[in-house]
Amino acid sequence: MKNFTLFIFFLFISLGLAAQTATEDLRIFPNPVSTTFEIGHSDRVAKVNVINMMGREIKAFDYVDKETYDIAELPQGMYLVQLKDKDDKVIHTQRIKKS
Repeated sequence: MKNFTLFIFFLFISLGLAAQTATEDLRIFPNPVSTTFEIGHSDRVAKVNVINMMGREIKAFDYVDKETYDIAELPQGMYLVQLKDKDDKVIHTQRIKKS
């Protein structure tokens, strides 16, 4: 029973670390952005939303690996890029500067 308890404990810790590592590997670059940005590889991301600082969604994209996302028409300023999974859960949010 003790070995089983230890196994479960280490299983939960390793699953938690794997989820944390996947989130930390997401990159949105370059920052500041002039016209387009890219996102590092992820198997979990399904949607990319660009949100202004008042919380309004300005642009929405379907995630495609190694794709560039065009925000050239947006005015200069600060924006949030939100990455969501197929269940519409937020995986990662990063602030970017549009120059």
